[in-house]
Amino acid sequence: MNNLNKTSGLQKTAQRIRTIIVGLTLAMLAGTGIAYASNNNKGGCGDQDGQKSKHSMHSQQGQQGMHDMLSLSSKVVEQLQLTDTQKIAFTDAKNATQKMRDDMRSTMRSAKESRQAEMKSDTFDPRTMFSQQDAMASQMLASRQGVQKQWLTFWDGLTDIQKATVRDYMQSKKESHQGKHRS
Repeated sequence: MNNLNKTSGLQKTAQRIRTIIVGLTLAMLAGTGIAYASNNNKGGCGDQDGQKSKHSMHSQQGQQGMHDMLSLSSKVVEQLQLTDTQKIAFTDAKNATQKMRDDMRSTMRSAKESRQAEMKSDTFDPRTMFSQQDAMASQMLASRQGVQKQWLTFWDGLTDIQKATVRDYMQSKKESHQGKHRS
């Protein structure tokens, strides 16, 4: 009887440890997803009114350039007076961005469901979890690099005057962002 209680206690402790590990892992993944998502505005071109959402204003410094490129307001896009070829490149880049975002959400949702199923079936193994995290990170990096190529294709198709308009917009956004954090 005493051994049975010890076994039951060990099983409960093991379950608690698994729950803690999974909880911490989900928190890390959620943090990664939030940081990633905050760098990319839904639709790739700002909100309906062409402005970035409050959430997206706090992107990480290393991604600021790509983020600003993704959030060109409709007013700036109009100022660029894009040719048909440039419009196609812009639309392709926006669509690639949206696909990447949707794929990332789906991947993270599937990973979460998989970890929850592992916990319930007592097959949880942190090595598998870390391996899955590495695979997801590699997949997200490759996807992001593909999207960056799309935006660079759009950028390379702009005239010098159009590039100056985008640079001015990005500089004004940077100054506006810095001004909000000086107070």
